[in-house]
Amino acid sequence: MSQNQEAASGPAESGVTSASVQPSSLSPSSASSSTSTTPSSNSDSFEDAFEAMVDEVFFDPVEDEIEARIVAQLFRGASPEVRRQVAAQQEALRAQKEALRRQVAESRAQARRAREYTRLLRADVSGYTDAQMERYQRELRRRSKELFGK
Repeated sequence: MSQNQEAASGPAESGVTSASVQPSSLSPSSASSSTSTTPSSNSDSFEDAFEAMVDEVFFDPVEDEIEARIVAQLFRGASPEVRRQVAAQQEALRAQKEALRRQVAESRAQARRAREYTRLLRADVSGYTDAQMERYQRELRRRSKELFGK
């Protein structure tokens, strides 16, 4: 969806579908055969929807464009020195905003990895064959290293 379409539809109509949040699988073997919705998957869906809403509200490119237009109008008659100072401040703020965006993305990824690891730990492995148990143990070790660095 383009920026103009998002601006025309408004935040209520654009919904959370504009974010690129995709569910991830827990294990490569998919050994559990249950397809019912678990409380943790409902929680993940809510968290993903909430994250998408936060992104839409706080990191809205249309808002940045509007702000740039307002600043341009406010400083239309300003001296070149004042314009340079404002431009430098704006660039510093953009860099801070981008750093914050990266930090938020990394925090979300870390939280998602922790949830997936916890879900893997809670998995019912009582019916696993030896081969499935070996794959489960390998996946558990891999995710442990990924999450804790050990």
